[in-house]
Amino acid sequence: MSQLVSRHAVVQTAGLTLLLVPLAGSLLRRVLGKSDEQSMMSFFAVLRQYCGTDFRTFMKGHRDAIKTGNETGDHVPGVINYYTLMSDLITMTSGPYWHFVPMFHGLSRAECHERFHHIVAKYLGAGKGDSILEIGCGYGECGRQVAKISGSNVTGLTMAETEVVGANARIKAAGLEGQCKMVQGDYHKTGLEASSFEKVFGIYTLKYSSNLEGVFKEAARLLKPGGTFLSYEILVTDKYDPQNADWKSYVENISTCTCMPPLWHAQAMRDAARKAGLVAVCEEDIGTVADAKPWYTCFTGLFGVYNMLACPLVMPFFHVCEKLRLLPPSFSDWFENLLIHPTVDFVRAGRAEVISCTKMMTWKKHGS
Repeated sequence: MSQLVSRHAVVQTAGLTLLLVPLAGSLLRRVLGKSDEQSMMSFFAVLRQYCGTDFRTFMKGHRDAIKTGNETGDHVPGVINYYTLMSDLITMTSGPYWHFVPMFHGLSRAECHERFHHIVAKYLGAGKGDSILEIGCGYGECGRQVAKISGSNVTGLTMAETEVVGANARIKAAGLEGQCKMVQGDYHKTGLEASSFEKVFGIYTLKYSSNLEGVFKEAARLLKPGGTFLSYEILVTDKYDPQNADWKSYVENISTCTCMPPLWHAQAMRDAARKAGLVAVCEEDIGTVADAKPWYTCFTGLFGVYNMLACPLVMPFFHVCEKLRLLPPSFSDWFENLLIHPTVDFVRAGRAEVISCTKMMTWKKHGS
């Protein structure tokens, strides 16, 4: 009888275990998140994917590009160098969404981005058949979404050849070959035909420019009379004081980590638009609506990647792993300067309200 009871207990335990394992796995996935959600799982995906990379050469090229950009004002080579490695990594850890958006209560990050695409289409006034140019578009995700939402025809312009190739593959996969196309070029001097677009827009694009007047002048040239230029940017706020050492460090790290020039203030945008003959229509912080959480909450929360990256034990652990040759040389240098920074700096600068990442600005070109 005791043997029968024992066998019965074993069967029950085994059955219970089989039931609990999937539940435990589901709970673990919920806690860690998906690898493309800027979650803890993203952290482990990076470790797995990039352990064989030559970080020593990459970081040397990165620092050389920063130095050259600071000396010449030309940050384009540095940006291209940065994205040769970081484009795929950002996509792996963030999905196709590379910008911050209002984080609405009750919506997932992906759903917040979907809502944002509708907001962009609304502010653009995008309509069926409109000819629209997205400048500095990366893989052109936002432009494709605007095309799908509005029925417009969107041309994406990016400097990186790898992004043109990747974007064309995504256009084909989305079945949008009839509405979307990609071109390679510099948005300061596109070489595109004048007065050929009803709308021009850039999402987190002008932060890479050290010549705002040139960008606005080119946008105005490309627009048809009455056309709209939209910019959604990372900007320093009126509260920012460069005499505050912490704030200055946050803002400078955000720029240098991606080989960008110093972040712009909204007033610089206003001045450049006015000199280009564009008339201001709208300037709103779309992240301040009542049902939205701060944009940086995509990184925070109990199991957000911010808590891991800000942990003081992370870097000593990586240094030890490098010495034991468990990680390649300069992995810790790369991880600290291109992943910990700027992620941690974005959160801290956002909490201090010294940068704004959800400012929507639009202008019109004179004419009917």
